[in-house]
Amino acid sequence: MNQIPDVLYADQDFTTWLIVGASRGIGLEFVRQLLVRGERIIATVREPYAAHASALWGQAGSDHGRCQMYICDILSEASIVNFVSQLATKPNLKIDYVVLNAGVLRYPNRATELSFDEFAFHLHTNTIGPIITAQKLLQTNIPIGTIVFMSSDSGSAGNFREVEDGFAAYAASKAALNQALRHMAAELKRKDDDTIILAMHPGEVATDMANIRLPWEVDGVITPEESVIKMIDVIQSKGIQHSGTFWTWEDKQYPW
Repeated sequence: MNQIPDVLYADQDFTTWLIVGASRGIGLEFVRQLLVRGERIIATVREPYAAHASALWGQAGSDHGRCQMYICDILSEASIVNFVSQLATKPNLKIDYVVLNAGVLRYPNRATELSFDEFAFHLHTNTIGPIITAQKLLQTNIPIGTIVFMSSDSGSAGNFREVEDGFAAYAASKAALNQALRHMAAELKRKDDDTIILAMHPGEVATDMANIRLPWEVDGVITPEESVIKMIDVIQSKGIQHSGTFWTWEDKQYPW
């Protein structure tokens, strides 16, 4: 699926982004905007023939070879390991920004009703998969500047959103993600590793995942384009002193 010769990775003048979960929504919009900016992109999809992957193929096919596409299913440790192993073979590869965007919301998921498997599915997709992907990347010799986990205001314990009926498993999975990435940031600091770890709330973005009927009015809905434009600026503005912090698309620090 690679669209760019490996030898070009020896050119260190490019800024390289890894977008995990790039076939639709926010992830696809990251690819679109980064191509316009002239950045180099590594993008992952769960499977090459999925219907949603066609949009990414359309973007990658017109980028003059600056987008590589790989398979990475974050529900499978074997898939994660295989993907990271492929990256680790690339000579002189450095990754400036990793955006772990893969996630799921199956509505409703009420704590008083949800099944064991439904709860586990949210945790595996929204928490375990992203954390293990970051862990495997950090265990390589690839220099990594910043790792961004796509979180949500639903995962904030300090600003509990009681109005969100039917979001128990989703919110719990994002709260667990937040705690795990904070520990990851603290562990890296103790090792004198300068990789920056961030949590991002992208806003109330109108995507396929958010296309559900809710029993309350959602304020401030924005497009993926609006969200990603601002998130790129927020991500690029953070230094090592910000590692282990939680930000909104509007560059406001959010309570854990």
